[in-house]
Amino acid sequence: MERLSRFLADHRRVLAAVLAGLAMFAALTALTSEPASRTVLVASRDLPSGHVLEDSDVERVAMPEAAAVETVAEPAGRMSAGAMRAGEPLTDRRVIDPRDLPDGRVLASIAVERSAAELVRPGDAVDVLAIADAHDAPADPVVEQADVLVVQEREGTEMTTLGLVVEPAVARTLAAVGATSRFAVTHTAP
Repeated sequence: MERLSRFLADHRRVLAAVLAGLAMFAALTALTSEPASRTVLVASRDLPSGHVLEDSDVERVAMPEAAAVETVAEPAGRMSAGAMRAGEPLTDRRVIDPRDLPDGRVLASIAVERSAAELVRPGDAVDVLAIADAHDAPADPVVEQADVLVVQEREGTEMTTLGLVVEPAVARTLAAVGATSRFAVTHTAP
């Protein structure tokens, strides 16, 4: 034991330098090693709401496993549910395919004035009201708690199209009422 103590005492500076070098090597290795990553599909450019995706709108990027989200396998042909920024992952909530709706549900489209839809986002639940052309006519409720799937601003107009997930009978009612009335929406109370 005394020999070991003497050896350590005589060579303490060399041992300290070796240990410091090993610590530096371990730190550099930890900092320069790449974390596990996964390839995800993201928007290659800014996309407007309601845009039908093409292959040129999609880019593959590697993301750290901790930050990667599950993206759709085949985004081409799907529609952006809302405006998207370049680099935003193409998840099943952000790019939708109307054919993938829950059983017994369809996508109904209604047009509302842009100012009435300004705060509506995909994923919101709204009540739909019909407004007759007469100025003193009351607004009649048509649908309650319709899920908004798509919000698409129409270029060159003051109108916004909302894609609502509803039952087929409700979609027919919306189409019939839309022939004679304008629509307005309000957020559904929680």
